[in-house]
Amino acid sequence: MKPQAGDKIAVRATKERGIVISVHGDKLRISLSTGETLMVQESELTNFSAAARKAWQKMPKRRVGRPKGTATSDRVSVTLRISRDTWERFQAAESAGKIVDRTATVNEWIREKLDEIDK
Repeated sequence: MKPQAGDKIAVRATKERGIVISVHGDKLRISLSTGETLMVQESELTNFSAAARKAWQKMPKRRVGRPKGTATSDRVSVTLRISRDTWERFQAAESAGKIVDRTATVNEWIREKLDEIDK
């Protein structure tokens, strides 16, 4: 995605944040949060707005979890980052029939650990 005026950015080298003021080929005039104005190469920036535009373009109506009002119990949808080897072991146990219900199993394991630390 090409940068546009108004995009929120971060300078990779310094991690300073700012906004694109104007685009001149592969160079961008940016205004940093400090008030300083610079001309930088597009490759020197992380463009948060372009990343968001790209995500919306790919899946504009992506919905996570079940539609509202269809839940039969009071639950929340949670995203977790789990190490690959742990996840593969979990899936293997599931395939072997040792784990029948993911949600119930994870809830039970978390509850057990919470009970342990509450003692």
